[in-house]
Amino acid sequence: MVYFSHPYAAAAQDFQIVWVLVGEAEASSEDKPARAGNHLFMASDLMTLSMQNVKVARVDVAPTVSTIPTGQRLCVSSLTIKAFDPTGGTLKSAPLSISVRQDQKQKLALDRNKNDICITPSASGEYTIRFSSLLPATDGTTRGAQIFVRVSDAKTPPPSAAKAVPLTGLSEFPHTATPSLRSY
Repeated sequence: MVYFSHPYAAAAQDFQIVWVLVGEAEASSEDKPARAGNHLFMASDLMTLSMQNVKVARVDVAPTVSTIPTGQRLCVSSLTIKAFDPTGGTLKSAPLSISVRQDQKQKLALDRNKNDICITPSASGEYTIRFSSLLPATDGTTRGAQIFVRVSDAKTPPPSAAKAVPLTGLSEFPHTATPSLRSY
């Protein structure tokens, strides 16, 4: 028996998304905005929180989608970053890592220092920034959230200007029916 496959099938199997760590963030609270930068937490800070049995059940970042023109700066400190414990209570100053896709890193023109992490995208496209808890959930896994930065040239209308097309057949895929914060 002879099997035929598409000539691009082998190449598609080799594709892999690689996430690279670009810094850390501290969740915001009512009285303190989110903080981001390099080396915000020492190993002893994480060990102290772990010994206190602090668990992160959910991470929310808002806005989940930001649309900016090419060359405009967007900083992590301008985002609302929340971390929640298993009972739904807000965790103040929860430690998070920040990652971007390796293939997008250069186009983001990252500016990292001890006070903030900012991007100034040099090309249009959609870029993903991932926030992951440095503390485990009750099941031992880590929680996180992603945001999407849509960048358009001045000549190109932003994706939000496109006419909405009604979706059909969503009963088969209920998780795609409602736009929401993408957590993993």
